[in-house]
Amino acid sequence: MVIHTYGHSRTYEMEALLKLFRPAERFTFSAAETAPEGECLSAVLMPLSDGRMRLSGLTRMGSSERRGETLLLQDLPPHLLDREISALLYPQLCALTGMRPAWGMLTGIRPVNLLRKFAARTGSVRQATDDFRNIWRVTEEKTQLAADILAVQQPILDAAPEHGVGIYLSVPFCPTRCRYCSFVSNSVSQMKKLIPDYYKCLAVEQQLVSEIIRECGLTVDSIYVGGGTPTSIDLYQPLDWLQCNFAAGQPLREFTVEAGRPDTITRENLRVMRQFGVTRISVNPQSFQDEVLKAAGRPHTAADAVEKFLLAREIGFDNINMDFIAGLPCDTVQGFRESIDRAVSLDPESITVHCLALKKAADFYQSLPMPEPEAVSEMVAYAQETLTAAGYRPYYLYRQKNMAANLENVGYAKPGFESAYNVMMMDDSQTILGIGAGASTKVLGGTRGIERLTECKYPYDYLARFDELMETKRAQLLKLLKPAGASE
Repeated sequence: MVIHTYGHSRTYEMEALLKLFRPAERFTFSAAETAPEGECLSAVLMPLSDGRMRLSGLTRMGSSERRGETLLLQDLPPHLLDREISALLYPQLCALTGMRPAWGMLTGIRPVNLLRKFAARTGSVRQATDDFRNIWRVTEEKTQLAADILAVQQPILDAAPEHGVGIYLSVPFCPTRCRYCSFVSNSVSQMKKLIPDYYKCLAVEQQLVSEIIRECGLTVDSIYVGGGTPTSIDLYQPLDWLQCNFAAGQPLREFTVEAGRPDTITRENLRVMRQFGVTRISVNPQSFQDEVLKAAGRPHTAADAVEKFLLAREIGFDNINMDFIAGLPCDTVQGFRESIDRAVSLDPESITVHCLALKKAADFYQSLPMPEPEAVSEMVAYAQETLTAAGYRPYYLYRQKNMAANLENVGYAKPGFESAYNVMMMDDSQTILGIGAGASTKVLGGTRGIERLTECKYPYDYLARFDELMETKRAQLLKLLKPAGASE
């Protein structure tokens, strides 16, 4: 399908809008004066003699098409032009496909963050939810979900320390790669020779970031160790350094290790995590159906996941998260229901429900069609109903491209067990300092509101360019963070 623009260059928003209806499809682009023949999504902006602009929209699918136009003021800001284009084309796409996306015209990954901004702008959560429904065409159910999460998050946001930062440590290694995974991860067996040097670089980078935090008068609020699968390597040294550099002598709201795959969790590494003050871990089955796990490339069974969860309880962990994915191949609505029911019976403190997202970097991207949206919607609805009835509250939410049924990922937690790191990071309400290959740093403030810095994605690049990367990182962070420290 061709995305056609003329008189403007707002192709990104048009592509994001079209992907709500045609996920995992590649599009071509045209900026010719007239729309091309065949299937296309077209938006043409033309000046008029009275100083206004005419926006014309055309959607053609198969042998059917829809057209429309609207008049706009000149010099409309880009974000308002995006909204006008979406408002014109969205009803056409709905009419031609018969689809009504649950999140309406919203294409961003943080709808709760957007609702918060609307509420701040209008001074009313009620007005913001009305805008969600009436302007952005979000369903009543999803509008209420966003509003519920907003209410749960507010005390967590209010409790954040002044000049607080989160620490993210990247461990981009896994024993094997799950077939749905699009994260940067590297096989431990293939990358084993790099791990000793990776430890050395992590020690140096942690020390560098620690010095910058002290120099800028910042406070560490939370630590999150993610990957990859952090428990696929020996975490003794990285956790020791984290504890010494960032946790000693100050109360953290959270210290999480994403233990993740049950086949990597051992009594020894659980004890090491307890020794160094880890307060929250994940034990992620993704499903309690063995045939689903096998199809997803997960080399463990449902029984293994239960065994490692109970082992973590025995070791003393009283804040455990479990992840599940709706829409995995070989899964059924009934099978997913059984997985959620079994998770509730284990009584973890939080459960995160993801929808399968087909990313280009994942094995499934080329080999798997999108799962049936009706089935995935039913799975998600059952999870929400069952978890809320069991005392879990939705507390954070994000969306991804090419996501099954255009739905969302939602974290549910018992009251008091919400992940502060997840809330602060997803709401863009706190500076997050990334450490390690593939880690992303985002600093609040600056001319653009949020400045993002990224490390090299792959360990071998990170190691080869380490000195250069650290020199650049120190200069950039001091430039961005100094004002926060200077204002004390």
